[in-house]
Amino acid sequence: MTLTLVDHRRGSASKYSWLPPFDFEVPYENERWWDEPRYYAVDEPWFVQVLEGGSEVARVELDDPGGVNPQYLGVPKLGPERLEIQFFEVATAARGRGVGTRAVRAVEDRHPDRRLFAYSEESNEFWESLGWERFDHPDGEQFHRPLFIQPAR
Repeated sequence: MTLTLVDHRRGSASKYSWLPPFDFEVPYENERWWDEPRYYAVDEPWFVQVLEGGSEVARVELDDPGGVNPQYLGVPKLGPERLEIQFFEVATAARGRGVGTRAVRAVEDRHPDRRLFAYSEESNEFWESLGWERFDHPDGEQFHRPLFIQPAR
């Protein structure tokens, strides 16, 4: 089934109380993270709700353009075309059905002129399964999450 991506941006709403209008009935492992207002360092937080057949199956936070830590080893130069997947999660009930892979592919397809990247939150195998290249910080994974970058098109 085809996925639909729905953008949610704060606009003129207060950064101290705004929450993306996600479906609060859909359980996530990290519900607290999604369901509480956070004070953003960025002026325009960008959330994407991923729907399958009209039901929410995943959530994405994008950071445009996002920042690549220059201390990571061997990272290719990414210019203004970069787009960071700041946070990504598949709904609990939708896990194990390929939704995560399809959702990331949908974001890639939606932004063909961008180069996506993400810092892994204990999901290295997932990013590797997408064919994204891994880069590590010299201090190791204990202190710095691995960085994964979408292959150049």
